[in-house]
Amino acid sequence: MSGKSKKVKVVIIILVAFFCIVLTAVLIPVINSLRTEEGTQAMGKFISDLGFFGPVIFVLAEIIQIILALVPGGPVEVIGGAVFGPVKGLILCEIGIITATVIIHNLVRKFGKPFVSTFISEDKIKKFKFLQDEKKLELIVFILLMIPGTPKDAITYIASLTDIRPMRFYPIVAIARIPALTLCVLFGGSLYDRNYTLAIIVFAITAVVGITGILLNGKFTAKWRERAEARKNRKNKSEH
Repeated sequence: MSGKSKKVKVVIIILVAFFCIVLTAVLIPVINSLRTEEGTQAMGKFISDLGFFGPVIFVLAEIIQIILALVPGGPVEVIGGAVFGPVKGLILCEIGIITATVIIHNLVRKFGKPFVSTFISEDKIKKFKFLQDEKKLELIVFILLMIPGTPKDAITYIASLTDIRPMRFYPIVAIARIPALTLCVLFGGSLYDRNYTLAIIVFAITAVVGITGILLNGKFTAKWRERAEARKNRKNKSEH
């Protein structure tokens, strides 16, 4: 890695760390405030006073969170459901996801793996390396993004290293992420409405689905890695 690349990486890491600290400092009081009626009313007034800029700021936060890939998206999406309601929150999250996906895909195509390595750990890149050799790439990317518990932002980066076509990749990401997004915004919306029964139900469903997703993620990725390795070995034997 050149000296210039190292400097760029250090600057990005510093910015990421700063963003994480600021985001945490902002989100914790916001989430706590939603526990009281005064807090939810104040949050509603704050967003209303922002007017057009409220949704814009939220979408920008969603885009930044996805691009950084180090910051969990759940809290941001829960806040979206809480302050905008489930339907509008879902729409705004989708706008952020699609925009971030377009940005990531084009940057990865331009700068390649060094750019991906700036945001995604080498372990994750190796874990999903089989995507670069996978024949049923679009289907597998769709399944991985739909399964709860998978590192969706990381998969977006790694899939962008493949030959997947942009005009097919963008809808795949947008559609596959709807189920997990729906749970997040429903949970946030139920907190804002002080419907704690619904909040508990959604949380329980999310927990069950999340645990199941983590188990399925490990099982499927291991299977696909083995299949990619077997295909690679067969190709090497045929060449010799």
